[in-house]
Amino acid sequence: MIPIYFKNGAVNRLYHLLLNVKPRQRSKVEYLKNIRAINKWCLKNISVRGKKYSFPDVIKADYDEIVEIANVYNSRRTKIPKKYKKFIIETLYKQRFPRQEFVEELQITVCPYCNRNFVNSTYKRTMCDLDHFYDKETYPILAVSFHNLVPVCHACNHAKASKSISYSPHNMKFNTDDLLSFDFFIDGMDFLSDNQQIGIEIDCGREFATNVRELKLREVYQIHSDIVQECIKKAIMFNPKYMTDLFNTYNGLFESEEELYRIVFGNYMEESFYGKRPLSKLTKDVLSKLLIEIYGFNME
Repeated sequence: MIPIYFKNGAVNRLYHLLLNVKPRQRSKVEYLKNIRAINKWCLKNISVRGKKYSFPDVIKADYDEIVEIANVYNSRRTKIPKKYKKFIIETLYKQRFPRQEFVEELQITVCPYCNRNFVNSTYKRTMCDLDHFYDKETYPILAVSFHNLVPVCHACNHAKASKSISYSPHNMKFNTDDLLSFDFFIDGMDFLSDNQQIGIEIDCGREFATNVRELKLREVYQIHSDIVQECIKKAIMFNPKYMTDLFNTYNGLFESEEELYRIVFGNYMEESFYGKRPLSKLTKDVLSKLLIEIYGFNME
């Protein structure tokens, strides 16, 4: 649900790390032989809108190109030879892919599939899984394509496995707020003391429906009813007039009223920052609804 973007020049930097690092001398000849053979196969078999794709082109392809390459590959009767499939997956992806650098080059710290768990890196290791939007067994030619790989939490990677979903975070055609919205319902009079009396709903269009179903987002979000309960209490305590008084009382302490709202409510309210903290989208939607219904105050 959270779009992801590469830093400027990231694709070329990652490509250099992936293919230009010299292998051990004893395997150098075989390594280069495989690269040349795969490149030759690509130029012969991967053509989109009249453009022939080399193996480097496939690796660097943007999301829209990845979709078309996958369609071309899927439609062909002849697939890439098994020995080259094994080389791409076992050698390039599992042994040589620069996982830590890849995650660091993307401007996100929270799982883009669910917005629930961190995917940041620690020293010499990543705290996430890399999901292949087009699975590597079916589409081995895309196994190391940068815009086919998504850094996700283990829960999402396990739930998706090799299944197809409808939305990739590399797809720039949609914003998070266009894809889905969260709401909640009350199922008891004691919801302020018992968060089990609060349910969470997800409303989405067809672009995100498969993601919600396959990643089981409706089910996993129910454990966050305590967050919704906190939002309700905070919305009652920190009404808009009180927030304005706080901002004016502590003149100069906050850079903006948006920063004050983030500190008080514990999360980012701006769509562009959803990827910085877990549950930002849930928090923003619930608080927006509450502030409008209670005070007629629109946060937009």
